[in-house]
Amino acid sequence: MLMKSFVAAVGLAAVAIAMSDRTAAIGKPGLTPAPCPEKTWEAADPAFEPLPRAKVSFGTYEGGVYRIERPDDWNGELVLWAHGYVAEAGEQGSRLHVDFANRREEGVFRRHLIDKGFAWAASSYRCNGYVPGVGLLDTMALIDVFMRFNDSKPPTRVYLAGGSMGGHVTILGMQEFPTAFAGGLAFCASGPGEMDFLAAVNAAAELISAVTISADTHDQDVKKLAEVLGTPPAYTPQGLQLASIQVQISGGPRPFAMEGLASRFIANASIVFDGKSKVIWARVASNVDTDYSIDKGLGLTAKAINTRVHRKTADSEARSTRGPYEEAIPFDGKIERPLLTVHNTGDLYVPISLERSLKRAVDAAGRSPLLVQRIVRSAGHCSFSAQEEVRAFDDLITWARGGSKPDGDDVLGDLSNAGLKFTEPLRAGDPGTTRVGHSM
Repeated sequence: MLMKSFVAAVGLAAVAIAMSDRTAAIGKPGLTPAPCPEKTWEAADPAFEPLPRAKVSFGTYEGGVYRIERPDDWNGELVLWAHGYVAEAGEQGSRLHVDFANRREEGVFRRHLIDKGFAWAASSYRCNGYVPGVGLLDTMALIDVFMRFNDSKPPTRVYLAGGSMGGHVTILGMQEFPTAFAGGLAFCASGPGEMDFLAAVNAAAELISAVTISADTHDQDVKKLAEVLGTPPAYTPQGLQLASIQVQISGGPRPFAMEGLASRFIANASIVFDGKSKVIWARVASNVDTDYSIDKGLGLTAKAINTRVHRKTADSEARSTRGPYEEAIPFDGKIERPLLTVHNTGDLYVPISLERSLKRAVDAAGRSPLLVQRIVRSAGHCSFSAQEEVRAFDDLITWARGGSKPDGDDVLGDLSNAGLKFTEPLRAGDPGTTRVGHSM
């Protein structure tokens, strides 16, 4: 995110890595990353066991800690995995972990890579927090680490994949380094538009509840907000209004939207975007262009919301195409290699509306033939089955190797019954298209 690296198959002591002072030196042509939070980071032990007929490497480098696995019958190709957001606050916030090959849900995908002959590499990044720029450069630096492990033999193709913030990393990499990767696979990808969505929800919550969330009194304010709005499924009338708004501005009625909202209802409304903050994500967040909508019969109209809601204006310098950090600027869509994205309908943390923004950017850049987007009917953030992940990966690889472009979904269309083509299996309770204000 270029690092001088070493390959180690040894256990780690508790090594404190003071990396925040290095961030100014890690930029490359095409990307200047937003700096890490200023704190000392401690490397967790990255040791792990190889799958049968594979070899592993793990250790530390200037990008934090890493893991690499290469099958004995390696096909010559390398998959770089970019992980999602890890909170920098809290008891474990200073610990750097490599998620890939350590979490249960990634086990099938990992085995699939090794079985198909792919090597993979993953990094903790040099810091936690919302740092897609740092994450991209630290992930790209793993190519050098891999080559050292691989007797200086470079991979014939490199693919970039990731989920959530790692999806942001993937799309950013495909845009800022358009010829570096043979293809990209982005699951439930976040992006700069995520901050706009959260700012829009926060403003609507303040309008409806008359509760302002302040950083100084955050916990008390959130408690007041929950008292006024209720908590799922026990919404108050005002809570039903905000629930409807969240569903509408995140992509409209669709399978499992209400179920996915259950875990994010108050959290989405509680993000503080202080206009005085120096944090880049607070500076670029804006709801100026949000066109609010709401279901009928809830005692509030879209016209009233759009007229009365507070509009947060972004810092024009930070958000412009001349802004200091490319990761905080809306995607320009100028990709040059195949990119396949997968998003689930009931993700109310990173909403499917971000896929629409990506589609419009790629279309405007004249790169539509290089983008395929798929929709999965499920609730929650990044809730995909192993079959859905493996199918998407296999289809991307075939496409990137010169095969035909795979099928996708129309993310710009009506999503009320979307996702039947690529959801496997259908989840319990499908289709989950209950509308706010109707039977809950």
